[in-house]
Amino acid sequence: MEFIKNDYINQTLDTYYETFEHTLDTSDYVPVKFTKKIHKYIFKNMKKKFKELEIYYLLDLKAKGVKLGLFQKLKISFSGLENVYNVLKESSIDTNTIETDTNDKS
Repeated sequence: MEFIKNDYINQTLDTYYETFEHTLDTSDYVPVKFTKKIHKYIFKNMKKKFKELEIYYLLDLKAKGVKLGLFQKLKISFSGLENVYNVLKESSIDTNTIETDTNDKS
């Protein structure tokens, strides 16, 4: 599994910009009070997603053998995303072996 942080950041931003675009379409008839709540909720989720990306980046560095500092290790341990990362990594390894196996047979 190759982790390219900038690509994932771009995908995340594209998703949230699309969400903002939908809120702009409704700004004519939705009260400002509710629009502010929606924007606050979107920003909160975007921050959360960026934190997850940072944790996955640290997990990828750890898997590559880079020595992490104490606070980086604490971020990983408190996040609870290490098991999810390992499952994703194993599933990507399985698909890569399947692809190479089918290429060898032809």
